[in-house]
Amino acid sequence: MGMGAAGVVRTRRWGRVVVLLTLLAAIVAGCGGRPRAPTIAVRPVPAERYPRPEFLADTAWLAERLDVPGIRIVDLSPLADYRRGHIPGAVHVWWQDLVERQNPAYGMLVDPEGRKRVIGAAGIAPGMTVVAYDNAGGRYAARFLWTLLYTNYADGRLLNGGIATWRAEGRPVTRAMPAVAPVALDDRPTNDAILYNAYDLAPRLGEPGLMIVDARTQREGLETWGGLLRVGRIPNARSIPWERNLGQRGTSVVREPGELLSAVYEGQGLRRDQEVIVYGLTGVDAAHTFWTMRLLGFGNVRLYDGSWAEWGAVNPIEPWPIEPLAVGAAPAPPGAGGPALGAK
Repeated sequence: MGMGAAGVVRTRRWGRVVVLLTLLAAIVAGCGGRPRAPTIAVRPVPAERYPRPEFLADTAWLAERLDVPGIRIVDLSPLADYRRGHIPGAVHVWWQDLVERQNPAYGMLVDPEGRKRVIGAAGIAPGMTVVAYDNAGGRYAARFLWTLLYTNYADGRLLNGGIATWRAEGRPVTRAMPAVAPVALDDRPTNDAILYNAYDLAPRLGEPGLMIVDARTQREGLETWGGLLRVGRIPNARSIPWERNLGQRGTSVVREPGELLSAVYEGQGLRRDQEVIVYGLTGVDAAHTFWTMRLLGFGNVRLYDGSWAEWGAVNPIEPWPIEPLAVGAAPAPPGAGGPALGAK
């Protein structure tokens, strides 16, 4: 029996549907399962080669301690990425849960009750060693570790190379969610020696011996949040974009220590015996530079938690002075070509 015009149309439509479904299935198959291990052109330097190795964890070191009760692994990648695969035993913490939402200067650390809630929910007990990582260059992991150092709840190590290096080395990844019992944390004296604020900084501008580090990239330096921020920098600040700390673009590999010191920090006139105040677009963004400088042996580094979100506000609490924006010329890490990190 012949096929009518309506039947021909239906057949063509079904043919298109089958093609679309086939393409969709191929896309889903490509996105699902264990993500392809990235190419790591720069291998992480062993932690022992840095002046303060206790601030860093090698992947091999962690692999030998996955089942150690006193070690808590924390993944600060987006939740969807965490669910697609994480280091066995890693709990998920989202960095924005540690941000004070009601503060006009976005990014500042949440109040003590909020800190206890987030840290306790991750099963972190006093005396533990926390190894943190993310898939964003390590900046959110560093912020979490800075928070632990400030609150005195636990010691912390940044996983050198992050989960990208872990995967590239063929180490195990799982989708299983660990069973973690929450911990009821008590109040503890905070480590105020690593925190700074605008009211203390403003009268010290230009003080000999005080070094201010602007950790923003060029793109972050030009960010105005829709007209809420001015473009500029804190007077006398030395610009060292935080991504200069990385050994390779797109990874969390910390740069080789000798190169970091000579080409990046000492190259900008910083000495390890100086007092250093670090700021970024927000306090969250400044943490990676804080952590890297501590790793390099800078013993008197403080994080300005309000950072440019507070100092550079169009309507600041106080009329803080600013200078024209200038992005540092410290050598960028090696990569696959293209503009320097932070360039527009």
